[in-house]
Amino acid sequence: MIELDYNQARAFLAKNNIVDCDIKKVAGDASFRSYYRVFFNGEQRILMFAPPTHEDIHPFIKIDQFLVSHNFSAPKIYAVDEVNGFILLEDFGDETYGRVLAKEQGDDLKNNELQLYKRACDCLIKLAEIEPEKDVSYYNNAVLFREVMLLVDWYLPLQKKEMTGIEKAQFKSLWFELFDQLSTSSASKSNFKSSNNNVLVLRDYHADNLMILPQREDFKKVGLLDFQDALIGSSAYDLVSLLEDARRDLNEENRQQLLQYYLDNSSCDKAAFLRDYEILSLQRNIKIVGIFARLSMRDGKHHYLNLIPRVLGFVDSRLNSANPIFSEISQLLRKFI
Repeated sequence: MIELDYNQARAFLAKNNIVDCDIKKVAGDASFRSYYRVFFNGEQRILMFAPPTHEDIHPFIKIDQFLVSHNFSAPKIYAVDEVNGFILLEDFGDETYGRVLAKEQGDDLKNNELQLYKRACDCLIKLAEIEPEKDVSYYNNAVLFREVMLLVDWYLPLQKKEMTGIEKAQFKSLWFELFDQLSTSSASKSNFKSSNNNVLVLRDYHADNLMILPQREDFKKVGLLDFQDALIGSSAYDLVSLLEDARRDLNEENRQQLLQYYLDNSSCDKAAFLRDYEILSLQRNIKIVGIFARLSMRDGKHHYLNLIPRVLGFVDSRLNSANPIFSEISQLLRKFI
């Protein structure tokens, strides 16, 4: 982690009329970004520090502006310093879904979880109704495959395992067969809603990146964080992120209710959506296993290894699925997982 230069930070804040302030670190994440709360004159802001040598702030700015312009609750941007990697942001507080639900138990937990997650589903349903930003890249087969290769490149070495050349070729072939079954984007400017595969995918839509904003209304009650890696792809992807969260257990009855809630309240092609959901569930969780292994081996962030068993549980549920599309890839992956 690259440490914040507090003198640089204060100089940036001073240029934006914040001169007498306290700066306290509030979070870091799996990237090189870090976040600080700035206290001044009875007000608060969030300072994002994204080291320019390791992070590009432009994607965050672009997606943030897109979301805000369509009335989603992404944090407002007050000031930017591209040279030093600073962004001054609206402060949504500390009430993430994960933090709030961790304080509850029993029926209170189950009931509150269901209501909060329904609101998060509403936000995704609304997002799927909006034509995405035009210059955002697509989630194509090459990107999807590059992500699952993280399993081969990082998780297998962590486990002291290795695929043969023949197995790697089979691995690639079977994944592309699955990806070819995903909904394809046939949307036009006037008909983009008809496509399951032509929506803005935030990609990290889980409990630690969703804020509770009770003073707002409807889908705006969901504060959105960590969306700079957004791509255009399947509307099922972010729902998988939400319902199969690597960081917390979701009540299984709630999970099934929420999937049905999304289907009942969205205009998606339900059969195609469910097929996409199952394929992307396996793809995304395989990717996450590889990412967590990389975070440990490359970056020394070993606590992510504690999350792998939960993610492997999601993988296992797909490999044990009665859906015949997973039969061949299940046989291959069982040798290594």
